[in-house]
Amino acid sequence: MSASLLLSTPVALKDLAGQFKESAKPATMNVERKLLCKPVSYDSVQNIAYSKHFEPEQAIISLRLLCLSSDLPVVYHWLPWEYTRHLKKEAHVDHLQEIYTRIASSGTAQSFMVLNNNSTLAQADVYQASTDDISLQYKVSPGDFRLQFLIKPERLLSNNHSLCAMYTVLEFLFTFVEVNRVVMLLDEHDFLNNKIEKAGFSFHTQTGSRQKTSRLYICTKESHQRSAGAPKP
Repeated sequence: MSASLLLSTPVALKDLAGQFKESAKPATMNVERKLLCKPVSYDSVQNIAYSKHFEPEQAIISLRLLCLSSDLPVVYHWLPWEYTRHLKKEAHVDHLQEIYTRIASSGTAQSFMVLNNNSTLAQADVYQASTDDISLQYKVSPGDFRLQFLIKPERLLSNNHSLCAMYTVLEFLFTFVEVNRVVMLLDEHDFLNNKIEKAGFSFHTQTGSRQKTSRLYICTKESHQRSAGAPKP
């Protein structure tokens, strides 16, 4: 089972069709471009890897690699109650550290923090689909990458920042030449099922067992750029 399944939770997307207007500032890359999902270190806070300015929302959404010491306590507080009720905080944070230490050295996955005006907004895990358990749910194509998205509780969100975050993460992923499609798997009753197409995803298939049914979505670079929630030029 994918380690990121522990972090699966709804993303609070808003109904934003046609509302985004991008500023004239281009997305920026402050680090040398290399392959996605390469082995990295999460021992210290890294430079911003990608950023995008959404002028109407007064939001600058940016991504950097996850930092174990500063980010894991934040991630813990974002986890749904059903994951945290049985263990003490320290035990959960230690478990998260084990998970992300393995991700850092795997060469098949990578983890990022998503910031809004330098404040933490979401956490994103990216996996090569061919090496992830999602490959058991559909026919994987070359260049497929799985995205797991954990966002801060909806009650703490404001404006359209959640969809700004999703859009920026997808745009960042599609800057890598090896990324052809991004895949997400959501529980059948996850309210994100009614929102995810705003970012360019399309329903692909239904999967699951007697205990749990999920919906698998796929996003291409082209569908992302054509999406209703895309920033306008």
